[in-house]
Amino acid sequence: MTGGVNDARLDGAARGRNTKLALDQLRMALQNIKPNFWLMPIFAAVICLMVSPWVSTTNLVIWFVVVTLGGLPQAISSARFSRAENPSADARKWLVLCVGSYVIFALSWASMMFFLHVPNNNMDQMLLLLLIGCTLAGNTALTGACRPFAVAGLSVYGAAMVLSPLREDTAFYYGVSVLALFYVGYMVHLSRSVHATARDMLMLRDDKSDLIDALERSKAESDLARERAETASRAKSQFLANMSHELRTPLNAILGFSEIIQSGMMSGNAEKQCEYGQVIHQSGHHLLALINDILDLAKIEAGGLQLRDAEIDLTNILRESVKLMSARAEMGGIELSSEIAPGLPGLIADERALKQVILNLLSNAVKFTPAGGRVSVFARTAADGGLIFGVSDTGLGIAQDDQERVFQSFGQGRHDVVMPDKGTGLGLAIVKGLVEAHDGTVSLQSRVGEGTTFTVTLPPERTCDKASLMAAS
Repeated sequence: MTGGVNDARLDGAARGRNTKLALDQLRMALQNIKPNFWLMPIFAAVICLMVSPWVSTTNLVIWFVVVTLGGLPQAISSARFSRAENPSADARKWLVLCVGSYVIFALSWASMMFFLHVPNNNMDQMLLLLLIGCTLAGNTALTGACRPFAVAGLSVYGAAMVLSPLREDTAFYYGVSVLALFYVGYMVHLSRSVHATARDMLMLRDDKSDLIDALERSKAESDLARERAETASRAKSQFLANMSHELRTPLNAILGFSEIIQSGMMSGNAEKQCEYGQVIHQSGHHLLALINDILDLAKIEAGGLQLRDAEIDLTNILRESVKLMSARAEMGGIELSSEIAPGLPGLIADERALKQVILNLLSNAVKFTPAGGRVSVFARTAADGGLIFGVSDTGLGIAQDDQERVFQSFGQGRHDVVMPDKGTGLGLAIVKGLVEAHDGTVSLQSRVGEGTTFTVTLPPERTCDKASLMAAS
C-alpha cells in the first residue's frame, strides 16, 4: 500500500515537472516570436512593393490586411499568457490557445502563395518560394523549442511550399516540389535538434535552480541544527553549573552536620543535635526532590513515562495544592486564592503527575512574585467539553524572547531582579512533558513587570461524569 502511494507521488511529481517544462518551452517560443505582431506587417508592405509590378492592387491590399489582422490573436494570447499568475493550473488550455493563434498567423502569412501568385511568372514563383522557405527556416529556429509550435509552422509553411509549385503543372515545378519536400524534411530534422537542445537547456536550468534551493534549505537546516547544538551546549553547561550548586549545598549540609554529630561534639546538647538532625533531614529531602526532578525529566524525554490513569476530582487536587503552598505564600507576603468554577466534570488522569504539574506552577508563581503580589489558581470547563486550569500571578513576568525557552530542559527566563533561588530550570519542562503525556497543551501569557498566566488545557476525552466519580470513590 505504501509503495502504491509513493509511486503515485512520484508520478504526480513527474507530471508536474513535465507540465512546467512544457510551459517553459511555450514561453520561450512566444518570447522568440513576440516581434511578429509589428515586424511581419512591415515585411508584408515591402513584399507588396516588390511584387506590385505584376500583382493586382486588390490582391496586395487583401493580403496585407490578412497578415496584419492575422497577428492580432497571437499578440492577445501572448499578452494574456505572460500575465497569468498560475498557468500550470490550465497548461493544456494555454497550449491550445497560443498554438491556435499561431496557426492563424501562419495561415495568414502563407496565404501569399494564393494572393500573390501569378500564373506562368517564374520570377513571382521563385520569389514566393524563397520567401516561404525563409519563413519555414525562421519558424524552425524560433519555435523549435516548443514542439506544438514547430509542428504547426512546419505543417502550414511546408504544405504551402510543397503544394504551390504543382499548380504550374510542368516538369520543372514538379522537381521544385520534390526539392521543397526534401527541404521540409530537413527542417523537421533541424526542428527536432532545436527542441532537444532547448529541452536539455531548460532541464539543466531547472536542475540548477533545484540544486540552489536544496543548498539553501540545507544551509538553513545546518544553521538551525548548529543553533540548537549551541543552545543545547549552553543548556548543558548551565545545567552542570546549577546542579553543581544545587547538589553541593544539601550535600555539604548533610556531610558537615553529620560529621559534627558523629564527632560527639554536641553529645551533651540534645537541642543542637535535634536542630542539626532537622537540617540534615531537610537537606536530604531537597536532594531527593532534585534527583526526582532529573529522573522524571529523563523518563519524559526518553518516552518511558507511564501514566497511572484513574478517575480523579480536579477540584480537590487544586484545593489541596493551594493548602500545601499557603504557608510558603504567607511567609513571602503573597495573597494566594483560587477561582474554581462550580460543577467541573471528573478527570481521567494520573493523580500524582497532575498534582506535580499544579505544584510546579504554584511554586514558580510564588517564587517570582514579590511581597504584596497575588497568585491565583483557576479552573473551568472548555467550550469543547475539556478542562482548563492554571495559575496566574502578578510577579516579575517573562520576556517575550524567553517565553518559548522556559519550557525547554534547564531553560530559565532572564530577570532584572536577582533571585536568591531561581531553581534548576526543570520545573516547566516537566510540566510540559506531563501535560503532553495527558494529550493536553500548556501555554503562557506574560508581560515583564505585569505577571504571568500559565494555562493547561486537557481534551474532552480526558473528562468523565462526576456521578461515576462519586460512585467509584
